[in-house]
Amino acid sequence: MKKAIYFLSFIILSLSFSCSDDETSTNDSELSYDQGPNSAPIFGEGVHIAAARFPSSITSGFSGQSLDRVEFYLVRTPSNTKIRIYDEDSPGNPGTMLYEADVTSSVNPDSWNSHTLTEDVVIADRDLWIAVEVTHPDERNTIGCDIGPALSNGDWVLEHNQIEWQTYRDFTSNAVDINWNIRGFAE
Repeated sequence: MKKAIYFLSFIILSLSFSCSDDETSTNDSELSYDQGPNSAPIFGEGVHIAAARFPSSITSGFSGQSLDRVEFYLVRTPSNTKIRIYDEDSPGNPGTMLYEADVTSSVNPDSWNSHTLTEDVVIADRDLWIAVEVTHPDERNTIGCDIGPALSNGDWVLEHNQIEWQTYRDFTSNAVDINWNIRGFAE
């Protein structure tokens, strides 16, 4: 009887392990730094751009694939929302805009929002910036972030009254240490 129980247990364990090998992970196609939504910082009235920069050391693993969609978390709804994809320039500045879409009419608060790109953006062995631009009519928290700690390139921001990009850590004098809830998916 004990041999039958051990044998049956062995069969069940073997089947459960072999089934898990058939599952595929979407993480192989994901560009992200965040660890899930936690909150959103408060930005004042105006235009604000939050971005994640993926250097060539990361994008080289996706070289030749196309960026298929962008996902981002919103806490509150801004009055205007755009997706922007930029090419490489210098480490602290994006280059040419490769893609822009106004997604205002399709965003929802307190949830992940997804946008499928309508034009090809081929990923090369170069830096790729994925950004979400939000416009506020007043002070509010919109673009989501994780609890941190910030990873290199996961927290870039451009404020409406600024001309240079900076990390959110620098923007807050190291008081806030987060990563934006911005993710890109390759196909």
